[in-house]
Amino acid sequence: MTGRLDHIGIFVDSLERAIPFYQTVIGRSAPVIKDVPELGLRLAFFHDQGGLPIELVAATGKTEMKHGDVVVALEVDDLEGEIARLKAAGIKVYHQKPTENLPLSRGWITKGDGHGTIVELCPKGEVARFVLGKTG
Repeated sequence: MTGRLDHIGIFVDSLERAIPFYQTVIGRSAPVIKDVPELGLRLAFFHDQGGLPIELVAATGKTEMKHGDVVVALEVDDLEGEIARLKAAGIKVYHQKPTENLPLSRGWITKGDGHGTIVELCPKGEVARFVLGKTG
């Protein structure tokens, strides 16, 4: 693991209601919107504010996450190796395989297993490529 923050995700009830607020707070252009119906997610990425991306997440399916929950996404050099290392340390971590609309392989430590925090493991540079449409 590099130990670096990749991005922050914030769960919201509605992208339509949350985007204007975050756009005003951040003071930048409209976010990149990504729909991931196979996972019951709608995502909005603010990526041009001069720092790390801020992702708004609206879940339409069953999830343990609720409005206001935050995802701490960490950059990893070797996702498979990091998942194996964490499992060997006794940490419950899940491997999220790519889907049609979210072509990223990621690791997850759930809110229940992460002491109230959701931790996402992201291969270095992959989220930025996805947001900018440079995957696949």
